Amino acid sequence: MNNVRIHPLTWLFGSAAAATGLFLEAICIGLILLIHELGHAGAAKAMGWRIQKVELLPFGGKLETDEHAGRPLLEEWLVVLAGPFMHVPMLAISFFFLKAGWMDAALYELFFELNAVIFLFNLLPVLPLDGGKMVQLILCAVHPYFIAYKQSIFLSFAVLLFVMGAAVITLPFYLQLLLTVSYIAVQLLVMWKEREVMFIRFLTARFYDPVSMRLLALPLLKTDRLLDAVRLFRRNRTHQFHVNGHDELTEEQLLHSFFGGKKDVQDMFENID
Repeated sequence: MNNVRIHPLTWLFGSAAAATGLFLEAICIGLILLIHELGHAGAAKAMGWRIQKVELLPFGGKLETDEHAGRPLLEEWLVVLAGPFMHVPMLAISFFFLKAGWMDAALYELFFELNAVIFLFNLLPVLPLDGGKMVQLILCAVHPYFIAYKQSIFLSFAVLLFVMGAAVITLPFYLQLLLTVSYIAVQLLVMWKEREVMFIRFLTARFYDPVSMRLLALPLLKTDRLLDAVRLFRRNRTHQFHVNGHDELTEEQLLHSFFGGKKDVQDMFENID
């Protein structure tokens, strides 16, 4: 797969692991993360998503696509769940290798433990982990995208602080855990900083690559700002707007006016008779 990348820090940590006698652990973790991310990538490819790259980091993996929340929720659920699902065949194959005599008991136990830890850690409801993405998808099903995006970041920060506090109290100092939590915290800060950019990408995907979905009717006033109107957009819905109770606007018309620089709903009616 030509778009699989290994982050430079991953090479650094691998070298450090080899120097400290943890090379086997590093190989197992790298293999588990690679198969996990290829599960995401395989599902995305099957859905026709445009994949930019799969990147392996020291603390996990990252799948980057050009689908900026513009696809149906069912597709995104399948892509998100495909990664955790890959841990099941990994476990089954390693057990088969053990019984066939191709893997000794110590290596099987190490692989089993690392596979379980990565699987459970990845299900924490913290972005950008898969558990956090699942929570975001649930929020997107009941709230507008812009609100759901912000709520999922707030929730992720709260859970991350709780997990870090619990780890400090119950576990001995563990450098990799500290670095992992620090990396996730930085990613959350970046996501928060880029919330407006991600929202514009969401709108752009709907405008240039629309997908027909179930219709949702929403009320508007002519005095409403277009920015407030597009912030009502939900995932998995195509929108129709009733202005002042009688005039109708389509989602396409609203987006065309928004990207055309109009500020208020009233401005749209200057060219509509």
